[in-house]
Amino acid sequence: MNRKPAQADSQYVNQIKQLIDLVEPAESGMTSVIMYAKRYFTLTPPMKSHATELAAELRQMVKEKADDKDILAIRKKYDDIIERLHNEHFERQKIIRDIVGRLVLLCEGDTWEETQQNSAKFLGCIVMMTRGNGGTYQKLHQRLKPLYKAVLALRLTDKLLTDGTVSHSYLGEFSHLADRYDSDARKQEWLEHIACPVIVAAVLQDIGLHHPDAIIILNGDNKRKDPFRMLDETDRKALLKTNYQATLTFAKNGISLASLDEDVVDEGMVKKAEAFLLEMLQDTFTGKSGIGDIIKIPQVYASIVLSTKPGYSRLDLPKGYIIIEQMAKRGNVNSRLAEHFISLVGYFPQGFGVCFIPVNEKGVEKDQYEYAIVSQLNPAKPVSPVCRIVTRNLTYITNGKDETIPKERNLFFTAAKQKLMRIDRSRLIEIMGQMTNNFNEDDLDKVIPAFWEPSDFFSDKRHQSAWKK
Repeated sequence: MNRKPAQADSQYVNQIKQLIDLVEPAESGMTSVIMYAKRYFTLTPPMKSHATELAAELRQMVKEKADDKDILAIRKKYDDIIERLHNEHFERQKIIRDIVGRLVLLCEGDTWEETQQNSAKFLGCIVMMTRGNGGTYQKLHQRLKPLYKAVLALRLTDKLLTDGTVSHSYLGEFSHLADRYDSDARKQEWLEHIACPVIVAAVLQDIGLHHPDAIIILNGDNKRKDPFRMLDETDRKALLKTNYQATLTFAKNGISLASLDEDVVDEGMVKKAEAFLLEMLQDTFTGKSGIGDIIKIPQVYASIVLSTKPGYSRLDLPKGYIIIEQMAKRGNVNSRLAEHFISLVGYFPQGFGVCFIPVNEKGVEKDQYEYAIVSQLNPAKPVSPVCRIVTRNLTYITNGKDETIPKERNLFFTAAKQKLMRIDRSRLIEIMGQMTNNFNEDDLDKVIPAFWEPSDFFSDKRHQSAWKK
């Protein structure tokens, strides 16, 4: 298949990339949550310590009736530090609220159906922004994970709110917000009390990895170690402890969830939302109450879909649900939440490239295969993804329809693959040559594709609107 040179991204994809940069940019020094977290970990402790020393010095000077000029000089130094601390805190609050607002605009809709579609689009775009195992995929995946987790956590929380069996006091108080689409007041309430703490918990879950002590563990004293390597037991335990303590410290003292619009700020409710945020983060580490599974389950799933481990393969992406199922069976995550999550994502992640055998108008399978991408959440059957068809007669198209691909026609499964063996060898060579880069005829004896890599397709601006009706 002929590939066009890379084009400029669509407005939607640009918005996603800008949002990713607000969390963790590719280039250091850009304004981001990571930048402010690093500043907080390195600059705030000595500034607070200096302010404490100056305050003590002021008290002593007043007690000893020191010269007014000297007192004013020290007071100015103290006030300057307090102002700097306040300004830094306000800047962190602004960027947190900016991220929440932008993400909600990208993944929410005016109806439940539109919200599911927008969320599927966001998740699919994230997956197709990476080619998988190649180049610096580990660093890219690390940058993509927080927002990917956040959208999954939002949709999982919605399922929990509609479950009818919510026992958690905070979520129980706001369970009515699952039905929010016909009320602007309820939408705002959902934004402040559900979306904000859930998104921030997902984004900040591993913010402690940017603490100086964690960076030394990951990179080594000489900064020459691979931060994505398999850690030994000593380093792993030290990193978990540092991440836990630094993450909670930053979430508790380094940020505020309060809206910048003072007209909608209810200080009592802000404190409750912040307490909920801290409870989720603590529980993802301790697992005591289970409420942290709202974040933990998406985290585990993202660690498969956007893995940073060596040997990452797209072939492993559909295994994400298996890990969640196994964790639920072992009691490592709440079984009800695990069921909700699998019903949300199915077996195949959004944006996964499905190879399938098409049928004619009579429902008879053709002697060829086509490409599709998983395009919708909440499949009727987890094993049968709803996909957007992206080829016709081996040529990319921009007006494909959505279709549920059953197991028996999905080449990911062996039984479907075996059907292709009835196709004439010369026909298979033609198909593979047109749809695969650098195809060698000898490869035919080794591989019948279980999936396809959609990143080339997605790099073309025309194909970035594949979710349009």
